[in-house]
Amino acid sequence: MFFRILLTCCYLPVIISCEISRYSARRNCLSGHMTDRQSWVNGLGALSVARSEYNYSLDLSYTKNPVQVLHQLTDHTTQTYYPIKYISFANSALTEIPPIYQMSIGGGSFLSETVEFMSFYGNNFDDAHAPNTEVEELYSATETAPVNTPISPKSNEADNTWSSSLRQTKFPNLKELDLRACSIKILHSYIFSGMPKLEALYLGENEIFYIHPEVFIGQHNLLHLDLSSNTPTDQDGQLQSLKTDSFLAFEHLDNLESLDLSHSSLSPDHRGMIMGFKKLKSLSICNTGLTDLQPRIFSAMPLEILDISNNHGILAKSNILGDLESTLRILSASGTGLKYIDIFENFSKLEILRLSRNEIVHIPPDVVSTLTNLQILDLSVNRVISWTNRTFSLMPNLRFLSLSENNINVLSPTMIRDLSGVDFIGLSNNFIVCYCDVREFFEMAAANENKLNDTKIKEINPAEHLYHRGYYFYNRIIFDRTPIVFKGKTKIEKTGRFRLIDYDKSDFRCLKVPDGIFISIMNVQNCFTVKRDSNNMSNNLDVGRNVLFVLLIIPFTMIAVMLLPPVRRYLDYLFISMKNSALLRFIKKKKIVDDGTIFNYDVFVSYCNEDRGWVLDHLLPHMEADCSISACLHERDFQVGLSILENIVLCMDRSRFIMLVLSQRFLISRWCQFEMHLAQHRLLETRREDLILVLLEDIPRRVRPNTLHYLMLTKTYIVWPKEESERVLFWKRLKKSLPTDKNKLTQNVSMA
Repeated sequence: MFFRILLTCCYLPVIISCEISRYSARRNCLSGHMTDRQSWVNGLGALSVARSEYNYSLDLSYTKNPVQVLHQLTDHTTQTYYPIKYISFANSALTEIPPIYQMSIGGGSFLSETVEFMSFYGNNFDDAHAPNTEVEELYSATETAPVNTPISPKSNEADNTWSSSLRQTKFPNLKELDLRACSIKILHSYIFSGMPKLEALYLGENEIFYIHPEVFIGQHNLLHLDLSSNTPTDQDGQLQSLKTDSFLAFEHLDNLESLDLSHSSLSPDHRGMIMGFKKLKSLSICNTGLTDLQPRIFSAMPLEILDISNNHGILAKSNILGDLESTLRILSASGTGLKYIDIFENFSKLEILRLSRNEIVHIPPDVVSTLTNLQILDLSVNRVISWTNRTFSLMPNLRFLSLSENNINVLSPTMIRDLSGVDFIGLSNNFIVCYCDVREFFEMAAANENKLNDTKIKEINPAEHLYHRGYYFYNRIIFDRTPIVFKGKTKIEKTGRFRLIDYDKSDFRCLKVPDGIFISIMNVQNCFTVKRDSNNMSNNLDVGRNVLFVLLIIPFTMIAVMLLPPVRRYLDYLFISMKNSALLRFIKKKKIVDDGTIFNYDVFVSYCNEDRGWVLDHLLPHMEADCSISACLHERDFQVGLSILENIVLCMDRSRFIMLVLSQRFLISRWCQFEMHLAQHRLLETRREDLILVLLEDIPRRVRPNTLHYLMLTKTYIVWPKEESERVLFWKRLKKSLPTDKNKLTQNVSMA
């Protein structure tokens, strides 16, 4: 006992360091770690069985010559031992499986007959250490051999491998075998055939590059197979994919429920290895490089837990997840390049949906309304923008929502109401514009800290936790979060129940547009103060307006009579301004353009008359002739009989993109400024993200209006280069930002 305690203390820092590095390597996957299942060992393979099981355990981990120690233990004592159920040879510098079947402990029973849990973690079972094996020859064969050409070792060599004693020994009661981190390169045939009751086999963290097609014959009771984090390299140190004579190597595993292939390199040829399981409930192919899956590849399996993260493009084809709508509960698809979430419509069983680090922009209400059981939705590090319709409140069980590091600019009262029913929300590192509703949202979250207690999203079922770490991962975020401490007075009455999971003063800032600077949300006036100040100002203006009217009415009348033409022009301008405001109000109430809109043009080009030559000589030929992109120009495509304002709005509505060709001359034009304001208005109010800024020259900050300054801060822009050699790159960047929309009319004609 003393020896075990001393050994644990000595290796505790190593164990902690190993666990941290292992977690760091797998942090982007929700796959359950092997130690989640192996409660009888720690992260380095040493026994950690319950006290009640101590008499049935034998821990020889970190023991030099463990077989010799075991012989001494049996030869020099007459004490009757309990049957050994747990045994560990972890990190004992073994190069092959010792012949433990020859050892008898108490009552004449062989150790191989009583053992149920056995660990060889951290030994060196590289076949290169076994006599008469030609691993180099096998390496060479796998580099050139086709899939169905046998490349296995010769039969007379197989008996001299690290696994020969496993082949020759019967383990009638063995349930779990731990062979992690043993430098294993080859899984020979029939090595597990003497283990009829084997339920869990751990082969992770090895260098397995070849699996014999007959290695799993007879394993009808195997429930869990771990082949994660296998990183074989060839003689040149290059990472290589798994090889096998048949990609149906798992076909004998009739009752397999969990398969973990995460962090192992797979190729499209391995698709057959993840098909056809009749009882598979959990599958992790996270970070395997596996893409180009065929539709409905998982249709024959009752999958409940699926991790496909970090495989970019794996969901590119349609209906990959077909037939999983009624079974799938946990899905991790982080870092897959996903753009649309329509593929999850009617997945009513989903509880966790992890979609972080993708390219998602819109959240369709008609899709999320079908996710009636969803509790956790992770949309962090995407391109989600502000929304105007009820969305997240359509999911009645949603408790955790992460929208951190997205493109949310406006936090409107509608959005706040939509979020009020979620327990935990992440919103840090969004480009939010300062106004009183943002401060009100912040105060509401602070008020909820005082009246609500943190509760777990879901109590973890130990049996379920064996296959994924989803609830543990997100509950840990809740546990580690920093509560908001709000010291100011508040008039907030309705607060909902949301709290922030990612609060940090440096992250929760907003853009003060007039000054072009970021300030803390704490420094934004709340809506009560703004309304009060507005009322006071309105009263003061009423009084001042009456006095001013009396003082200026007579001289104003005389000047108006004397300067009648300028007055008329002023009134005309005033009338146009009023009409602009009314038109903008009308635009604000219009329905948001959805993905099904048919566009007449690819891009509406706004430019001033002085830059007309550049547009006609450079831009237009390149877009329409070289790139087949249709442009809308005011001088060519405005409809006769409509006012300029109506033509601008109509053409913007009929164009997929809006391009502003900016110069200092552009900023002087009244109509160009109106088009710029209208573009910003549509960007913020109608969710139009398709705005492109082209700068023909440098525009210093001192001459930029606030609207332009804000757009340059929030939108990526490209600059027309002065050097001829750099213009090829300019046109490539412009073409990349202007993909032809699938909903554009096939024949575009001028409206004039």
